[in-house]
Amino acid sequence: MMVPKHLQRHPTRAAIEVLALRFGLPNDPSMQDWEWEVADAGRLDAFIAAYRSGELDDDERFTLMEVIIQSFEDEGTAADDDPRWPLVARLLDENIALHAQTVWYWACLGSDDEWCVTPLIRPILEKHHAQLLGSDQAALK
Repeated sequence: MMVPKHLQRHPTRAAIEVLALRFGLPNDPSMQDWEWEVADAGRLDAFIAAYRSGELDDDERFTLMEVIIQSFEDEGTAADDDPRWPLVARLLDENIALHAQTVWYWACLGSDDEWCVTPLIRPILEKHHAQLLGSDQAALK
């Protein structure tokens, strides 16, 4: 699941601090993958509402989207059966420049492993693949 170097982006400490305060989430510097550790399927509505509020900067929205996707993953049901998934897919699609790392990572290209959300994210990556690579490369395999 190698994300091309020019697409790599990571949560910032400042974004984590803002989101931890906003949602009352744990925030210990020893948390290696904060955005995945704090995911909570029971709070998806609040996470999505905050993302859409217009109150967050790009770093905060990037980090929160990782929390949202991990929350779907942790939900234990197929995300495509969740009525909130089409909205999240649209947010990823409309904000592909911001979420290129996220979409590429969760699409699990070149891996035999995949997550529940992988089949739902791959069409978004396929749609934007050439744009993200910056050339007319071959279609996804």
